[in-house]
Amino acid sequence: MAKTFDHVEAFDFSQSFITAAQQIQSGEELKISIPVEGDISEEVSVVQEPGVDADVMSKVNFWQGDACALSEYAENKEGFSTYDGVVMANLLCRLPNPQACLSALPQIVNKGGVVVIVTPFTWLEEYTPKHLWLGGMNDPVSGQPMYSKDKLKEIMEANGFEKIHEEQMPLVIREHQRKYQYIISEATGWRKK
Repeated sequence: MAKTFDHVEAFDFSQSFITAAQQIQSGEELKISIPVEGDISEEVSVVQEPGVDADVMSKVNFWQGDACALSEYAENKEGFSTYDGVVMANLLCRLPNPQACLSALPQIVNKGGVVVIVTPFTWLEEYTPKHLWLGGMNDPVSGQPMYSKDKLKEIMEANGFEKIHEEQMPLVIREHQRKYQYIISEATGWRKK
């Protein structure tokens, strides 16, 4: 994103992820161990993609934060501003309160700004209490399926956004050299009216 935008705020709930990103940003070589099979692993180096140099990396501010607290950050305004673009990648169904995150978007996105949400809608109670899921269950009254895609559209439109794009986005997660997870996330783009 920093190749395109003048400034990027990048945050994650995990301080260890932020520390790793900051190490890479400062030019440190980061080595990680990846599983091969059973107890066997190999060490690899994490490198930047081509075209990401010190100038590009200097445009990024990495910090530890909570996506469910966006409205608090916006209210406190300590170094927090509004944005022309927000990307939420494979985040929504891992939040303890996805509605809190989505409800804060009007406060932090500029008029005409775009929000990109990429999610497989994999609701699990270990991350999100079931009563806070945005779908993925049957309506308790009618028994009809309540799909997350429909609820997301309802919430985003109520928050002043219009859908401008939708596509299915494949994702592969390596577990070890012979086992991968293949996931198809739904990617949607929303413009603030």
